[in-house]
Amino acid sequence: MIAGFMALASLLQARETAVEVAPGLSGAWVTPDAGWDGRTVVLMHGLADDMDGAGDLMKRLASILSAQGIASLRINFRGEGDRNRTKIESTFTTRLEDAASAQSFIARQPGVKPGHTGLLGWSLGASTAIETAAREPSACRSLVLWSSPSGDLYMGVAGTPPLDKVAAQAAKEGTGSIEMKGWKTITLTHAFFESLRGFNADAALARYPGAFLSVRGSNDFLPQHEAEFLKVAKGHPAEAVLIGGADHIFSVFQPELGRDARVIEVTVQWFLRTL
Repeated sequence: MIAGFMALASLLQARETAVEVAPGLSGAWVTPDAGWDGRTVVLMHGLADDMDGAGDLMKRLASILSAQGIASLRINFRGEGDRNRTKIESTFTTRLEDAASAQSFIARQPGVKPGHTGLLGWSLGASTAIETAAREPSACRSLVLWSSPSGDLYMGVAGTPPLDKVAAQAAKEGTGSIEMKGWKTITLTHAFFESLRGFNADAALARYPGAFLSVRGSNDFLPQHEAEFLKVAKGHPAEAVLIGGADHIFSVFQPELGRDARVIEVTVQWFLRTL
């Protein structure tokens, strides 16, 4: 099955259109060439990344969803949606605003089937997706989290090494920087860290009544929290998948291991089942 998904990904030419979701908010709208029944998913990237995701994993997911009859919208969060950007000027508040704009965009598109839309978020995008689903539960039928933070968002980010040192620096100087090994050095603002206060992933998930799936690698640097997520999840089905040996980005730069293919397969099958 995994080999089939990857072969399909290599052959696909998805109908992808660059769009302005809202002023200053760019995105990619991907629709099936045929057989679309209105099911749609919004895809939300992680911190300091862009809408295609590490290793283009979210772009590949969008293509395969399209081939399976599901449309998608990927967005570049304002203040960060550029892989070459080093100073991150977004906050969690602006992320939530962008997510709301994405939902509004979807609702305006001809052919979208109300009540059959989903959200997927990766890392901080997962935090954004949880809170968005909790605020507008009627606009999300199925929620998927990749490598999601858990519990108190401020403590999970600003209180966790090595970001605790960056937060402390930002509190004193206005900004703090961290080298992401093998990637880039990013600078975060004090406003970014402060915007995380008051948000709790578990509490938000408890307010969301729809289908829920959490996918994580067994070697994710974030703690495994799936048992707790499943305890508070109100919707059905509610499931978790642990991908053995995968890291926070699902070993996407080692495709020969098949872990990135596995997360795509699990996710596509979930949305086919729950949307």
